[in-house]
Amino acid sequence: MGKDLERQNVLLSELHKLVDRPMRLMVVCGTQNKAILKYGLREQLPEDLDLVAGPGCSVCVMPAGHIDAFVKIAMQPDVITASCEDLVNVPGSKDSLASAKERGAKVELITSPMDALDIARREPDHIVVYPAVGFEATAPSVAETILEAARLGVENFCVVPSIRLLPPTIDLLMMDPELNIRGLLCSDHINTISDTEAYTELAKKHKLSCYIASFEIVDIIEGLVSLVRQIRNDEFVFDDTSAFIYSSEDNRKARKMVSEVFFTVDTDWRGLGTIEKSGFVIRDELSLYDATKRFNVRFKEGQESCMCQCNRIISGRGLPPDCPAFGMVCSPESPIGPCMISDEGICHSYFKYHVQATRSSSH
Repeated sequence: MGKDLERQNVLLSELHKLVDRPMRLMVVCGTQNKAILKYGLREQLPEDLDLVAGPGCSVCVMPAGHIDAFVKIAMQPDVITASCEDLVNVPGSKDSLASAKERGAKVELITSPMDALDIARREPDHIVVYPAVGFEATAPSVAETILEAARLGVENFCVVPSIRLLPPTIDLLMMDPELNIRGLLCSDHINTISDTEAYTELAKKHKLSCYIASFEIVDIIEGLVSLVRQIRNDEFVFDDTSAFIYSSEDNRKARKMVSEVFFTVDTDWRGLGTIEKSGFVIRDELSLYDATKRFNVRFKEGQESCMCQCNRIISGRGLPPDCPAFGMVCSPESPIGPCMISDEGICHSYFKYHVQATRSSSH
């Protein structure tokens, strides 16, 4: 622990020396934003180094219309919805999966898609539906589960495909000159299906500095140092020094499974509209495992809270305190937006680690 703290202080000192002009960086990943706030890193950064959040929490970018579809399917007779905990409380136009459960829907909390398949095998008289929410890193595990269900002949299992791809969305955001983002701090999750080429192209196209870091605070600071160095040297590269690198064989298997199960389509994002080829849907030959086809449900435009400004926050256009609802009518105890509901949401982390810490120090 002592060595980590010493290394952290050395890196922070170096960062203060390197930042010689205003620089704006986007921390894409919700888990990294959480670590930054948990360890009070924002207060230790140079004044001219501005960190904004990106669309790196899959629950936070889920539009109300998709939640409406999850709820509609959950309310069908003989359906068990197997969902991750963060998603359950996110509101659609009127209901969430939590409120649907209160009205009689069967909703079970799980941690992986294979858990949902296990429930289906235990409950042959029910159709088990898994809302597949996540970014491209989650696609291989969902694809593997669908292929396993097909191999085993399990027909009472299906998936609501709601996986999103980050590179097209970041590409769209970077086209806004007012954002003035100079660098991207990314998590090593993007190595799962070898997305490094996409980020290399983003770096070249938008003159960005990019860096992959893990979720440890020392590695995050090291990433910030690398980004600032790149900016000072006018280097627009993708710096991948993460220790968590998947083997080429793992990447090959992951890509093969994903291509067997999914293809890309234009997809809606909360507050960002429809983004070209930014989502996955299930191929027709595996339509038995597509809950939207099985229950004839389409994703429609939903109604989101007019007080919630999550869309501005996840697109780097503001921080949680800029939202008039933050800490007033919106808190972890009574959240109105997904960024406050999700444990990985920037509003939840900001309130938990920044606001509460500020209040504690004032007493």
